[in-house]
This record gives sequence, structure tokens and C-alpha cells, in this order.
Amino acid sequence: MQFSLSGRASPRKRGVAPIMKRYLLSILASTIAACSIIDDDLSVCGVDYEISYEVRLVTDIDIVIENKLSSVADLPTANALRTWLEPTFSGFAHDLDMLFYSWGEDDLRHSWHEIVDARSASYTLYIPREDYMHLAVVNTEDNPNVRMDGMNHAASLAIHQEKSDTLPTYNTAIYSARMPITMSDSTILSYNVHLYMVTCAVALIVESDSVPATDMRVFLSGTASDFDIRDSLYTFAYSSLIRMDELSSRCYAVTAMPSPDAPAASMPAHLPTQKNAKSLWQLRAYTPLNNGTITETILDIDSPLRAGTLEIIRVKQLPDGSLEPVENSNVGVSVTLDWKDGGTHAIEL
Repeated sequence: MQFSLSGRASPRKRGVAPIMKRYLLSILASTIAACSIIDDDLSVCGVDYEISYEVRLVTDIDIVIENKLSSVADLPTANALRTWLEPTFSGFAHDLDMLFYSWGEDDLRHSWHEIVDARSASYTLYIPREDYMHLAVVNTEDNPNVRMDGMNHAASLAIHQEKSDTLPTYNTAIYSARMPITMSDSTILSYNVHLYMVTCAVALIVESDSVPATDMRVFLSGTASDFDIRDSLYTFAYSSLIRMDELSSRCYAVTAMPSPDAPAASMPAHLPTQKNAKSLWQLRAYTPLNNGTITETILDIDSPLRAGTLEIIRVKQLPDGSLEPVENSNVGVSVTLDWKDGGTHAIEL
């Protein structure tokens, strides 16, 4: 069943009736009426525009999971991972920010913040007929790991990850869009805007023939700390350890920002040590043993972790608590037995 409520969106207005539709956020603004003016200069008044927003997903998680977890023994793990990932890769939008910046001066001219809680909704956007850089962001409001800053100018609008040594997994997928909209000398009254995922996901699978230790803690590191929305650019000013959720003793998962596309020439001194110079991102596992020691395993991955994707890494756990990559030629490994916490990057186990 679908139901809809169309109406004019007001700045900072909250609340909208949902239209349920899988993998789609279509925010439609219906053209109702042109403004009443004495002359023909439409730039001095508002016009009703139809603007359609659509979330585009680049990864089919079912295909990725089926390719990586295809055996009968993998079925419970595959089902648990699919259930955990469903909210992230559903295209669901809780909140939507629509921002229109002046094309020449880069100042914020108009903005709307709406609570959607659905996969599609309808608005009427009544704005002056000018040229804009339009930016849109979805799902930052209830994500404690990030904040959106720099709203006064398109050049400064960014999503910043909270600065902390250790953070929990992101609890929402984040989407964004950028689109130049030329209205000043155009008769077009409708526009289509596509939103793409800013975040990504990783799963660590412990082979079924291993004997997993209890209370293993796993973290993702090497991911971006900031995202410039206008330029679609990730930066790496600070790298937190993102704690992976334990779905079972054989499956851990996390949602975060992507890794670099290539090894950085220099990294901030406070970042955790990377023993592999080619490493783009890492999984760090800490396994407590019965003798009271902790084994640290660092898995170094030299292929990029890209926005909108799901990466699955399979490992086997050895008796000393270390992890050994399985079927992953691009994964390096380093092990520290009787690991002790230290340095400037505190790890909250």
C-alpha cells in the first residue's frame, strides 16, 4: 500500500507523510503556480519547481553475500549479515537537508530540513528564479558519529566525523548529491537529483572450522574523517578506530567512511602504525586468551574501500588467537603476541 501527501515545503519545517517504495527516495515538488508580477522579470519573485530526488545504490548486497558466503555452513552467518546490513543498504531516509547556494557568490540562499522517515515524499519548492549550486544530504541528524558543518557556503559544507580514538559503527548510511541548477534564463521547471552513498560497509568472517575465542574485539582503521559535499572529496585529517559490531562469534560488521584510493605520501603522526606501506585500510583484531594475554592481528588491505560498497574479508583463527587470511591475496597480516596497549592512540577494548 502506498499513500502520499503533497504540499509546499517551508524552511526548517519538520514532518512529512511517507510513501513506501524500496530503494527509492523520490522527493517530488509539483509545479502549482507562477508568482504574480507586474513585469516579465521572474528573477525577482518565486517560482514553483519540480525537483525529484532519487537514492542510487551501487551495490547489491545479496549478490556480494551469495558470492562470498555460499556454502551450507555459511548460511547462518549470511542471514545474520544480511539482516544487519538491510537498514544501511535499503535507501531509507530519516532526514533530508536541501540547500541552494548562489552560483556566483557561493552564499546560502535557501534551505529546507525535513523529516522523511520513508523512501519517497513530495514537496513544493518555491524559490526565486536564479542560478544555484544545489547540495542535498540524507541521514546525518541521528548519526552520533558525524556532524554537518559549514552550511553558509557550498565550498565549506562538509560532513565531519567526531574526533575520537575509538567510535562505534555508524548507525545510518549517509547519502549526498550535488547539482548545478540554472534557472535564471531557463524555462525548465523540473530537475532530477541523484543521491549516492557517502559511507560503506565491511564484514569480517571467521571460518566455520576455526574455534573462535570469546570476547574478540575488531576495529576498522584507515578511513576518512571528513567529506566535502560540493567537491565530493574525502580527507583524512584524523583516523579513528571504528568498532565492528559482533553479529556472532564468526561474523563482525561495520559501517564507516571509505579508505584512500592510493597510499598517502604522509600521514598524521597520531594515526595507528601501519606496518605495510601499501596498506590502504586495516582490520585490527584483539583476541583474549585463557593465559591472560591478548593477541593482536592487523589485516592490511591494499585495495580501496569505496563508498557504497560492501567488502567481506574471510579469515581462519589459529590456536594462538591470531587470524590468517583465507582467499584474499590482497590482505597482509602482522601478529603481536602478548599485546599491550600503549602509544597515543588509545584502544577501547
